[in-house]
Amino acid sequence: MSPTTRHGPDGVDCSREEAWVLHAAILDHVRRVVAADRSPDRAMGVLERVEASDPLDHADRSLVRDALVAYLDGDAPERDRAPGRAILATLASQPSSSQ
Repeated sequence: MSPTTRHGPDGVDCSREEAWVLHAAILDHVRRVVAADRSPDRAMGVLERVEASDPLDHADRSLVRDALVAYLDGDAPERDRAPGRAILATLASQPSSSQ
């Protein structure tokens, strides 16, 4: 069997599908921030860390949770709902203290 490929940020084991949903949720968050005439810099930094499979700190995880909840409560396609809930469950099961 070949080694498992890691998707998503370090410390948040995501399937490829979950990683795509996470990406979509953060992009949706960036769009909402820009539409509210605010700077997307922080969200873009989180998106870059997710794409690079870098670890997320506590504030990053909070943004990711908020972005996922808003995405799932909004216009997320039905196919994204179960993977999105799985990521939220993964984040909830991890210790809240991080670097």
